[in-house]
Amino acid sequence: HSSKLEKRTKQLIKLIEVPEAEFKVDLYDNGQVDGDTISLFFNGKLMVSSKRLSTSPISLKIKLDPAIAENELVMYAENLGSIPPNTALMVVTVGDKRYEVNITSTEQTNGTVRPNLQEE
Repeated sequence: HSSKLEKRTKQLIKLIEVPEAEFKVDLYDNGQVDGDTISLFFNGKLMVSSKRLSTSPISLKIKLDPAIAENELVMYAENLGSIPPNTALMVVTVGDKRYEVNITSTEQTNGTVRPNLQEE
């Protein structure tokens, strides 16, 4: 799987400062539901495999690894749906804070979000 990832450029879309190491990630199709299918990697580990994006979320809990300088969530487009590119809305929820990120992935680039633990 990682070789698939490395063939595409990572495109950093957003840095999110999170107050806690654990948070929730929800992924939705952004705009028209057109059959976009994604895989999601966190620090190179496959978290979601070839799931179709829709109006109901793909939800997962993420815990930052303090040993890694830059934790990364990478969205890999398995296809581009009927309306390219592959677009998703990622909602990161930490406590009462909510961050929305629009992620675009193509056959050349992987949309990447870096959650960072806020320094006290």
